[in-house]
Amino acid sequence: MGKKVAISVGHSILKNGMCTSAEGEVNEYRYNKKLAPEIKKYLEKAGWNVTVIVCPEKRFQTKAEEKSYKLPLINKGNYDLAIELHLNASDGKGHGTEVYYTSSAGKKYAQAVQKKLSTLFKDREIKKGEKLYFLNGTKPPAILIESFFCDNKEDYKKGKNVKKVAKLIAEGITGKSGSSKEEQKPPYTTVKKTSSKEAIKWLQKKLNICYTGKLPNLKVDGIWGTKTEAMLKAYWKQLGWKIGTYAGEKTCKALHKNRKK
Repeated sequence: MGKKVAISVGHSILKNGMCTSAEGEVNEYRYNKKLAPEIKKYLEKAGWNVTVIVCPEKRFQTKAEEKSYKLPLINKGNYDLAIELHLNASDGKGHGTEVYYTSSAGKKYAQAVQKKLSTLFKDREIKKGEKLYFLNGTKPPAILIESFFCDNKEDYKKGKNVKKVAKLIAEGITGKSGSSKEEQKPPYTTVKKTSSKEAIKWLQKKLNICYTGKLPNLKVDGIWGTKTEAMLKAYWKQLGWKIGTYAGEKTCKALHKNRKK
């Protein structure tokens, strides 16, 4: 079984409708509410067991209740790691990424995540967060991520791609790239009438995904028939390519990447 991690979305929306987070080019709480499930997807692909913790909206009277809600959930969950997601803010001029920690185990995760995020944002280095309740109140090793400055236009331009930010954070946590060179290569570089059934099935599945015209979906049976050939030709036409007689390396790469245009 993979490691267990709790991902906490920093801040909340109080009973009076006020959001306790920073606001700028993007709202800190709402951004991280989108970011957390994306990180979860990447971590689960790597075999981790992930729980996302979001404070219930319009239940708390004050932001102090956030602490009493999330810490017990984390501390009774037997997690290997706890993460809290935040965005920084200053006067619109501050920019960059930083990750906080307190324990030595947390420091290792902080360094790894910081290294990944700083490929996209300015590196503000990791910091010891001795006064942060999330880091001091959790039993498992913990890190607090300030991905970028929510009130900085340039930072938000980079951080707007939530999936990209999530992938970097997940890669830092797992120590693995989200897509290896092997995963980037198609399983076949040539598929033709005489290819194996498995190769033709792969081609048929991919054509059903990538072809966007009016032809009906192919039956994935591993048989190179007139319908398979017709859809392959229609796919080439869709891409504006010269019509051929079989799926070569260029076509296989396009299908592997789910290319539609």
